[in-house]
Formats: sequence, structure tokens, C-alpha cells
Amino acid sequence: MAQTPDAVSAALARSPDPSQRTGPPWSAAMYPWHLVDVLRIGTERLLTLTHDPDRGITCWDENALADVRRYERLSPVVGLIVLRSAARDWDHAARAAPAGAEVRHPEFGALGAVEIIRRNAHEMHDHLMDINRR
Repeated sequence: MAQTPDAVSAALARSPDPSQRTGPPWSAAMYPWHLVDVLRIGTERLLTLTHDPDRGITCWDENALADVRRYERLSPVVGLIVLRSAARDWDHAARAAPAGAEVRHPEFGALGAVEIIRRNAHEMHDHLMDINRR
């Protein structure tokens, strides 16, 4: 996860026009903001697992969040800066998450730290590939 911001930065630098939408759902320049949201929500989930697991975690709609936040109008330069911060916070929460704890998710059922970490890592990997295809 720690290398994700550098990899995203390099992928954006290779893109001829990061703001151009070449396929659904987003342009390359919009993906850093989605990754920020993935890591922030992942951090919140890990903190919930650590500090208040009985509360459970909620679902979220990435497309609705992108619309509300207006990813297309946000700076990719600032997105990379915020992505670095979000990655550090996520890393801290992931390292502190107790291995045996579980939290309930309305769609996926019981999730432990390993499942939350894997889901976030999968998102980072898949969306880095999306940026590289643009």
C-alpha cells in the first residue's frame, strides 16, 4: 500500500491526457480521488474493527460518492498529496487492527482485519491497472 501513491503518480505522468475520459467510469485524473476514498473508508473500517466492532460497518456507493465529491473538478495534483496522507493513515490503522476481531458488514457478513486489508489492496491494484489503461 505504501508504494501506491508513487505508482499512481507515475501512471498519471505516462497518460497523454489524464483528464480525458477514455472509458467508464472515470478519467485517469479522477482515480486518485477514488483511491483516497477507498483508503479513508478502509481506515474507518479498520478503526471500527479496533475500537467499536459491535457498531458494524456500512456499504458505500463509489459512483454516488464520486458524483457528490465531483471528482472531475478536483485537482489530481492535490489528489496525489492527499493519497499519500491517506495511505499513511491506512497503514497505521492496518498495523494496529486486532487479528481476531470481526465486524459485521450488511452485504459481506463478518469481516476481520485480513479481509478488510485484502479488499483495500485489491481495489488499489485494480484501479492502478485502470489508470495504466487510460
